[in-house]
Amino acid sequence: MVIDPEVASKPVPAVADTHAKRLTWWLGLTPAWRSAFQTAVLQHSAHPMAEELEYLWQIPAIRFTGPRAPYPNMPFELTDCSGLQGMSNLEIVVLTHHQLGSVTELATLLKLRSLFVNNNSIRSLTGIESLKKLEQLYAQFNQIDSLAPVRELTSLREIYINFNPLKTLDGITAKHARNLKGFFCLPNDDLPDREVMRVEQRLGIRCRAA
Repeated sequence: MVIDPEVASKPVPAVADTHAKRLTWWLGLTPAWRSAFQTAVLQHSAHPMAEELEYLWQIPAIRFTGPRAPYPNMPFELTDCSGLQGMSNLEIVVLTHHQLGSVTELATLLKLRSLFVNNNSIRSLTGIESLKKLEQLYAQFNQIDSLAPVRELTSLREIYINFNPLKTLDGITAKHARNLKGFFCLPNDDLPDREVMRVEQRLGIRCRAA
């Protein structure tokens, strides 16, 4: 792993602001998450050095793409987001083509601007309500049945929520209209045409197909 000096100058969150805290965090990770960091970020299988552990908490973007992805960077699938909990310097998170069931562990990533969690098994977006800076949400090809958690996320510019069992677009409001220029909610087999018309005609938000 090549350490960027500019990134390495960033402060570390209080939960990991000493080597002892970071070491405790590392040893407390599940084996899958330790392996994920080693494979996709550190790019070696040895125990991370002190500066590498610190750097993990400083980086603004992180990418874990499972083996089913077009360009995977790890050979196995994750089942949760626990390894990223508390990593509040993150602005971009890519967790695609895994077996994630939820995103609740991401609730503390308050700087997050882009979240890619498409091609998983996510049933609920609960946990993202606090991510007020979120501008991009890619959550297509999941099992999500509600957009309620995005109700207050009015900085969103792009939402990809196609290929989910949505029956309503409740959660998308008139407050989204100003910024939301890319709302890709089609196709969704269970979504009634009248719901699409409601959002387009009453809210002025075009429902696009992807």
